Amino acid sequence: MSFSQEQLTSKLNALDETQESIVSASKWLLSQYKEANQVAQCWRQFILRPSTNTRRKLLAIYLANDVIQQSKHKRVGEFGRAFGAIMPEVLGKVYPEFTQELQKKVKRVVDIWRERQVFSESVFKDLYPQLKQSKRAAEPRALPLDIAPEIKRLVEVFAKLSKFQVSTSAAKTRFDTSLEALDPNSVVYQENYKTVQKVGQAAKDSLDKSVSYRKQAIKELKMMLNFQEEQMRQDQDLVSEIDQVLTSKDPTTTTHDPLGETDLLPTYEASDGSDSDSDKSMSDDEKPPTKRQSPSADSNDSKRAKIETASIDDIKTEAYETEAYEPTPAEVAANSSLAVTSSIQDLLSKLAN
Repeated sequence: MSFSQEQLTSKLNALDETQESIVSASKWLLSQYKEANQVAQCWRQFILRPSTNTRRKLLAIYLANDVIQQSKHKRVGEFGRAFGAIMPEVLGKVYPEFTQELQKKVKRVVDIWRERQVFSESVFKDLYPQLKQSKRAAEPRALPLDIAPEIKRLVEVFAKLSKFQVSTSAAKTRFDTSLEALDPNSVVYQENYKTVQKVGQAAKDSLDKSVSYRKQAIKELKMMLNFQEEQMRQDQDLVSEIDQVLTSKDPTTTTHDPLGETDLLPTYEASDGSDSDSDKSMSDDEKPPTKRQSPSADSNDSKRAKIETASIDDIKTEAYETEAYEPTPAEVAANSSLAVTSSIQDLLSKLAN
């Protein structure tokens, strides 16, 4: 079987703290002894990658420890030489990143290598000084205190998801391994199948948990996306509002109004003067009548005196011109007697002549 860098990376990501997981990956690597240098370089790239957390780096060191010791026991010297060439450099870079507890575990592994002489003495001379570069572990970076609550929730979800991703990969690897070992021709096939079922159920439970965390992460991301879109629309509205205000106040595009207002009264076209002349030449008969107040009872005597000196035609004209005035019954009777008296006087004048 040819060596695959992707397959090694997958096995490194699937490692957990159990001996079974370490031994299973170690057996596969030992079968790649002809590509020992390539295996060591791939292992180096994985452990020095910034995205690899300290826990996974420690598990990678445990895997290298098992491969190195098993290869020495089986007299396969290729892995000892390949890992011995890169180990001082790798531990010199990752050791300061570990906590004090993890540093103690790494130091114990190196001491075992020294006791069993898995590397040459020259390798240990370069290796031990790298373990003294950091007397205390670098503390993990804490989240800023002023971080948004939704970011905190999202970080917590992704932390759980990352943790379950490791256990899920390990559970799937165990299931694949147990499935490969299942022999239908074995006399204990039924019992072995039940064991595979239990391993498969454990892998399913881990996957279901991972799915639930992924759904929660998607929900949090959607809420953040909707919130940011709403905030973006509000910001765009404010930008438009500022532009409108600046445009309305721009002295190069607006006319100065000393009163601060725009005259909204309607304007009319100028007349040619003909209407005014016609109004001046309008006869009194064409002008609208003016309303008069009804005379009071006290003024009836004075009106009778005026009526006696006026002609019948003048009385009629005055009556027509007074639109809102209506004579009283007494005035009507007086007007009738005056007309009769005037007719008699005219007749007597004609007879006298």
